[in-house]
Amino acid sequence: MKKLFLTLCVAFIGVSAFAQKGETAVGINLMYGTEISNLGIGAKAQYNFTDAIRGEASFNYFLEKDAMKMWDININAHYLFPVANKLKLYPLVGVTYTNWNLGSSILSDIENELKDMYDDWGIPSDDVEDFDSGSNSKGTFGANLGAGVQYDLSDKFAIGLEVKYQLVSDFNQVVFGIGGTYKF
Repeated sequence: MKKLFLTLCVAFIGVSAFAQKGETAVGINLMYGTEISNLGIGAKAQYNFTDAIRGEASFNYFLEKDAMKMWDININAHYLFPVANKLKLYPLVGVTYTNWNLGSSILSDIENELKDMYDDWGIPSDDVEDFDSGSNSKGTFGANLGAGVQYDLSDKFAIGLEVKYQLVSDFNQVVFGIGGTYKF
């Protein structure tokens, strides 16, 4: 009976050491988005509401590619499963707001090609709509679904890998991420 009690006490202490209620962390991410087909960098803040439930807010900026710029803001919830000493797995669910901006240089190129095409067809090029007069960015809300793994290097530092699927109208993508956090 004493061995069972001692084993349960050690297990309880071990599980509670994985994450502490009220723990706060900040970190950085390096990611790859499959729809934009480019790398991104980001910053995040985490807060443990309970020992197992953590909230995370993040801002990510994807590098420009083919005159396309993208950034997103995410609010996700993680449910932490301690797998081994210093190692946690978690599913994630959350919301995202994404914004894409198609650079004005590519819009000018499209506009010039349309004017040339209209001239070839004998249509006055004045009938071509001026792209610069409208907005060349689009923002929309969506959902995040995914999973991650976190390894605690010390009491203050952790590294992690994450994959999430962003369900966004007309722009669904998988985002692979690697990052680090500093715990307060």
